[in-house]
Order: sequence, then structure tokens, then C-alpha cells
Amino acid sequence: MAFAPTPLLPGDAFEAALRFAEAVDQEWSRLVEPADRAACLGRRWTELLELGWAATLVEEAAGGAGGSLADLAALLDGAGRTALPLPLASACGVVPLLLRQAADTALLADAASGQFRPCAVLAAAVPHGEAGPILAREQAGQWLLHGSALGVETPPAATHYLVVCALGEADETGLLLLPAAGLEATLHERIDGRLTVDLELRGAPATLLAHGEAVRQQAAAANDLGALLTCVEAVSAMGALIAQTIAYLSQRQQFGTVLGSFQALRHRVAEMYVAYENTRGLVLHLLRQPAPPWRDIAFAKLRLGEAGRFVAEQAIQVHGGMGMTEELPATRLARRILMAEFEYGDRHWQAARLLHA
Repeated sequence: MAFAPTPLLPGDAFEAALRFAEAVDQEWSRLVEPADRAACLGRRWTELLELGWAATLVEEAAGGAGGSLADLAALLDGAGRTALPLPLASACGVVPLLLRQAADTALLADAASGQFRPCAVLAAAVPHGEAGPILAREQAGQWLLHGSALGVETPPAATHYLVVCALGEADETGLLLLPAAGLEATLHERIDGRLTVDLELRGAPATLLAHGEAVRQQAAAANDLGALLTCVEAVSAMGALIAQTIAYLSQRQQFGTVLGSFQALRHRVAEMYVAYENTRGLVLHLLRQPAPPWRDIAFAKLRLGEAGRFVAEQAIQVHGGMGMTEELPATRLARRILMAEFEYGDRHWQAARLLHA
């Protein structure tokens, strides 16, 4: 019994991202203290920005690489093999899309170069929908933000927050830029190793970058892009998790017999593989389209929530006590897959969207 997952988008970008992710995993997985792990992610994030990952979807005229969705997805496909604990979907996909609505085009160039490191705050992007409501009120010609956002995925050493919220009492959406300096913010390490921040905003001054219906539509498109990229990462992690599970069953022995020879376990792995291939097919179908419809993305994200949880739980159970250890790569992959469901709208949120439409 052997299995080697096929990349969604094979090529140089996938291979380069895989090598980078493996190097980070070798260093990060050995660290125990949260401060050491955060410092490691900070160094690696700087390296990633220097490699130009954040510039992938930025047009060449704005100082970017002028790449396509497939180019960025290939990077996330490689990074997902080790559950790289860095906010690639947010920083490399969601942020550039939101900044296209900003009147200040220099922000996009600074984000591509890494000088500007914003954290995107979208309600559906936060696990369990724990964002807000954040409200912007104008006072004496200045916009002030009120509200809270809990568990927002953030890059290391974020310089600003890019907030999408309602403006005043009007039914209008605004895109605001909030400096990180001086804010009441609490950093956490999520179960999959990613950094998150809790924001408490009590009249924090912000700059209005754009507003109106175009901002609302772009924010929805950015959320869907984040969901698609999260699916790419999770499917990649699922493939790696199944490969590691099969390798474990082929080596581990019980009563003098390898576990992989037990029919019940072989059937369990077969069910995991079917769930993985079905989800992989949905995501691959999306990546083959120049502009995937939001309904297809929502359905893929919904399916990821179901299939991903099944694969992660079964893998941990098959590993037995070993599956509960921090050192096991399969454990880190399973945690990443479980958390991916709650990013950019969980399966219940996506199902409600589809039913409403």
C-alpha cells in the first residue's frame, strides 16, 4: 500500500514553495516556546516577502509580478504540504484584491514589496464568525472605528489593519486603513500554529480609502478568493496527510503484523482517499476557470468542511496515541485542515449563502 499525492498545479512554483515550506517546518516544529515560534515565523515571513510571493497578483505597473491565480495557487499548493503556518491566502490574495479599490495606488506597490504589511479584517474570514460588528463613525472630519474583531489571522509584525465595515448608520460599506501602532491588540497562536489577533476598537482613528457598492462587491470577491485559496491549501494538506497515514500503516506493526494488512484499516484509508479525491476534483475544476463563480467556490468550501474534518479525524484515529503528539507531522496537518473550514466562511455560512441565493 503506497500513495503519493499529485500536485494540483505541478511546476517550478510548486516545487519552490514546497522546499521553502519544508525548511520552515524543520525549524518551526522543533521550537516549544510561543515566543520562539513567533520569532521564527517573523523571520520566515520576511524571507517570503523578499521572494516576491505577496507581489504575485499585483500588476507589473504597480510594482508586482503580474501573475495569475494559477501562479499563486501553485505556491499555496506547495506550502500546504507541510501546513505552513503563514497567512498566504490573506496577504497574497485578499489584500491585493482589496487594495485595488483604494485611491492610494502606492499602497499596492508597498504591499507587493513588503514595506506595507496589512492584516485584512473581513467578517467571514474570522473563525466562527467572531468579527465585529465594527462600525466607522465620522466625527469632526475624521473616521473613528468602534467594535471588536476576535481571532483575525495576521501576518507577523503587521503594520496596519485593512478593515471592511459599515459607515455610520448608512447602508454603505467602507474600506479603511488603521495603523497598528498604539492599538489595543492581543496576539495568540492558533492550534494550527498561525498567528491571530484580537482587536478592541474604541474610537481608533482610521483613513477612509474607498466606499460604496464597488467596495462591498470587491470585499465579497476577496472573501471568495480567500476561500478558494484556503481550499487549495487544505486539499494539499489532505493529500500529504493521507500519504503519511499510509506510510505509518505500512511500517507500524501489531502482534507481529503490519497495520496496513488489516482490512478494516485499509477500508478506512480508502474512504479517506475518496473524500480527498472528490474535494480535490472540485478545487481543480475551479482553478481551471479564469473566473470561478462564487457559487462553485461556496460549494467547494462547504464540501471541504465535511471532507476535511472526516480525513483529519480518521487520520488521527488511525495513528492511535501517536496521533496526539505534537512532534508528528500528521498532527500538524490535521489541525490545519480542521481550522481551514472556519476561514472565509465555514460550511454552515456557505450553505446559508447558497440557500439564500
